[in-house]
Amino acid sequence: MHRVLIVEDEMLVRLGLKNSVDWSRFGMEVAADLQDGQAAWDFYQREKPDVVITDIRMPRMDGMQLIERIRERDKRTRVVVLSCLEEFELARKAMSLGVSNYILKLTMTEDEIASVLSGVAEELAQRDGSSGSASAPSSGEGAGTGPGPGPGTYPTNLDLVKEKMLKDFLFYGIFSADEFAAFVARNGLRLSPVRLQACVMELDRYSRIKEKFKDEHGHLVKMSILNALGEILAVHKRGEAFHLEDNRYLLLFAYDDLHSEQGIVRETGVVLQHIQDAIRTYFNGSVSFGTSAVRSGYASLPSLHAEAQQALGRKFLAGPGQLHAAGQPAETSGVRSRLAALRRYDPIRSLLPKAKQDEYERWLASIEEQAGDRKTVTIALFQFVQWVATQMYDSNQNERALLYNITERIEDNDTLPGMLDEAAAYVAELAKQAHGRLQMSDEIAKAIQYVKLHYAENISLQSVADYVKLSAGYLSNLFKKELQITFIDYLNRYRIERAKELMAGTPMKSSDIAVAVGFSPEYTYFSKVFKKVTGLNPNEYRREWLTGAGAKADA
Repeated sequence: MHRVLIVEDEMLVRLGLKNSVDWSRFGMEVAADLQDGQAAWDFYQREKPDVVITDIRMPRMDGMQLIERIRERDKRTRVVVLSCLEEFELARKAMSLGVSNYILKLTMTEDEIASVLSGVAEELAQRDGSSGSASAPSSGEGAGTGPGPGPGTYPTNLDLVKEKMLKDFLFYGIFSADEFAAFVARNGLRLSPVRLQACVMELDRYSRIKEKFKDEHGHLVKMSILNALGEILAVHKRGEAFHLEDNRYLLLFAYDDLHSEQGIVRETGVVLQHIQDAIRTYFNGSVSFGTSAVRSGYASLPSLHAEAQQALGRKFLAGPGQLHAAGQPAETSGVRSRLAALRRYDPIRSLLPKAKQDEYERWLASIEEQAGDRKTVTIALFQFVQWVATQMYDSNQNERALLYNITERIEDNDTLPGMLDEAAAYVAELAKQAHGRLQMSDEIAKAIQYVKLHYAENISLQSVADYVKLSAGYLSNLFKKELQITFIDYLNRYRIERAKELMAGTPMKSSDIAVAVGFSPEYTYFSKVFKKVTGLNPNEYRREWLTGAGAKADA
């Protein structure tokens, strides 16, 4: 039996974990349960347990210190972290120390605990069957040896095994349908070749979820999603979940027990709604689904996956959080209603002369015409908001037009309705500010005037501070306080406005324009700032502007 140490300062959690698990099922026994890291460290030095399941935040010595000390001694002891959602940053750090897995305390279920302990048991079996190296096996060892490798040659995490097997079969043709069937049978997956359906699931606003949990590379999010999907599919006793890439997952369902199409549609809807509810509850987010038709035979999985992917593609026009079935038409009412609202938005139209109002309408018409092409319509939307900002700045001396970085907010959306919502909010803010002057201190007003007169020169915060007779630090604080932007960001955005004018009105090379508006001869920095502000690199902006200008001239 492998010996387990449980370390948790909350008595109910500690005793509940100790007494609710059939440890012998996993070849384990609880050697001790302790309430703080120092006591655990003392026990570890004496007894050398095989597995340590530890909380992160504890008195005397926290879980991170305990894990670090254990890893200084050896890499063979398996470690599982008990964490809360708000401890994701610490959990992420713990993963870098060779932690096997983690369990969310507030939502842990018997199935989740069993899944984690099964994975740890596999790691221990692989460790004990190795040559005795002090290093823990990597999660990828043995993954490419074929569909039926013997014990000890799989990666330590079954989810990784499934993911690799699926991709090798689905995308690369390394394994045949018969070999995939053998893998399914050998690992007891909830699949059969009868009446198969594929569903591609995509996390909406993925960047926000990663940012919320401070998970830059998405590893913890991936593990949590797979755990949640595994539990839900186990509850329904149907289907398997696989990670595809970044924010996409593949759900495979087999309906050998259902014979009516209506029954299959209903059952799929129930499972997917359960998943949607769980993502909303535990991640404060949503997911979109694309489902395929139903066909039999594992050989049909590549085409079923392609159908589901194609169905999910309608998400861009329809918006997040919806189910898209194969063969359904794209839903565009959300896009049309948002464009209609922008057309009717009098606060911005009233600030434009008649000729510019006509151009405003042509921009919106262009966006509507190109809505079906994601890349093209995104560029058109970038151009539109930049055009409006330029009109507001030039016609109304509206400094706030320079202060909002709308491109990042648009890029953060993965649907056109979401992008249009951001554009509408931006236009509304510009209109609001154009009707009321930005309140600035005399010092900031003088600093801005100095920038406008000397932007093409090699000016700095210090040179502007000397001009307004303030210290550089004090002036920097004034910029942040009054404009909610740093001095260098304001300077860069003003220079980009002037660069856009030169690109639209002169044949100058982009590299020469960079120098003319005050950027160093190092073109890379200019290009990086230009893209951050406008959403396009300089050459893309000029090409798209010229294309748009030609189209408008012909209109």
